[in-house]
Amino acid sequence: MQTSTLLQFSPATATKELITFEGARVARSAYNAKYRTLSANGSLIESVCMPGIAETRRTPGRKVAVDLAGLLVFPGLINAHDHLDFSLFPRLGKGPYPSWREWAADIHHREQSSIEECLRVPHETRLWWGGIRNLLSGVTTVSHHNPYQPQIFKLGFPVRVLSEYGWAHSLAGIQKVVERFVQTTEDWPFILHLAEGTDQVSQREFDLLEQHLPLDERLVLVHCVGLTPEQWERVTRTRTGIVWCPSSNLYTLGGTLTAEQVLKLPNVALGTDSSLTASGDLLDEVRFVYDELRVPAPFIYDLVTVKAAQLLRLKRGEGTLQTGAKADLIVVKDRQLTPAETLVQMSWHDIELVMEGGRIVLLSAALSERIPSELKEGMEWILIDGVRRLLRAPVQKLLRQSSLNPEQTPAISGRKLTLSGDKQSPGWTHQPSLDAAASIGWNDGYPQVMNLRDDCH
Repeated sequence: MQTSTLLQFSPATATKELITFEGARVARSAYNAKYRTLSANGSLIESVCMPGIAETRRTPGRKVAVDLAGLLVFPGLINAHDHLDFSLFPRLGKGPYPSWREWAADIHHREQSSIEECLRVPHETRLWWGGIRNLLSGVTTVSHHNPYQPQIFKLGFPVRVLSEYGWAHSLAGIQKVVERFVQTTEDWPFILHLAEGTDQVSQREFDLLEQHLPLDERLVLVHCVGLTPEQWERVTRTRTGIVWCPSSNLYTLGGTLTAEQVLKLPNVALGTDSSLTASGDLLDEVRFVYDELRVPAPFIYDLVTVKAAQLLRLKRGEGTLQTGAKADLIVVKDRQLTPAETLVQMSWHDIELVMEGGRIVLLSAALSERIPSELKEGMEWILIDGVRRLLRAPVQKLLRQSSLNPEQTPAISGRKLTLSGDKQSPGWTHQPSLDAAASIGWNDGYPQVMNLRDDCH
């Protein structure tokens, strides 16, 4: 196995101090936010109390108070479906296509040079940018649709990547899908793409799946654009999980699930899919669903918090801000609206602070001034389209490894990434992948854009 090129990065664990956030409204549900003092101790939320009460609690160790006056605290968002290693890629293809198969064949024919250019960036570096793409939009937990990479995702990665899951890309090779399902721990979700198309082949996939696997809450199906009304009825009745990726579906297939379909599903969440086909980050997806597809704001709020936690079988209180839950939270400017109304108007520009598992992993330039220096140790500045953010990530190394030439600036979701406001910084040179070669390979019947060394089988 190749040694990590980013191992010198010194990640922070959850702080040992009791961090008390004061003066903000704290989201309690999609409809409700109250002025509360929220305290995080280690990786967990210790208390959410009325102002003046939390201070009387006797907790050993040092206490740090952070003034969040004028701000609103949300639970960290959950992205139910992403391909992290594609985040430096532009949108590819000229759809709509009958299914993902035609899309894949077309981009390999038309866009070979763009694919090869992005593949020159090391795989680990591309995964890190995928984590940062999610972090910038307030995501603290993401479901990556590929094998879990412990040597990367456990080394101070800026967001939590789901590790307790089973998966298959799609139904290509049904016996392998069944084998993986049987091998998956019973209380983990089993995730696969299904019916990602509008043709008859995609439509028949659900019937094939039903012949081989039980339909229940454990099964999580991504896309499902090609299902018939009768198939949808069986999905609803069995509480089978669905991940909705609307902007990706519309770009690739020319269609997606309707708001009426999604509102009837008992077990559903929102995902971005990859930058190859999606419109941007999770907040872009949220606004798209609200503005264009007319899904109610409270339901959208649940799609990226409590419903996503339920679908992915998360067990540590993710998607909520309550005593004893994992200390995942984001902070934004308070518009004096409900949490749901605020969420559907937000973009990545509005994220002031992100905490994941008790670690502060993102700060805006303005809020950084309120945070004690010891809580920012090891973080690095970056400019995203000229906007400064302080990230718990090896930004300088990532930028060096992502620059294909001195004239080209790397970008995620179309947003340019630079250091200190310059297109290049001292020592800015491209460091090519350590892999012997990079190409397009086949992964479970799906033409993946990947390095040859990636063990995706």
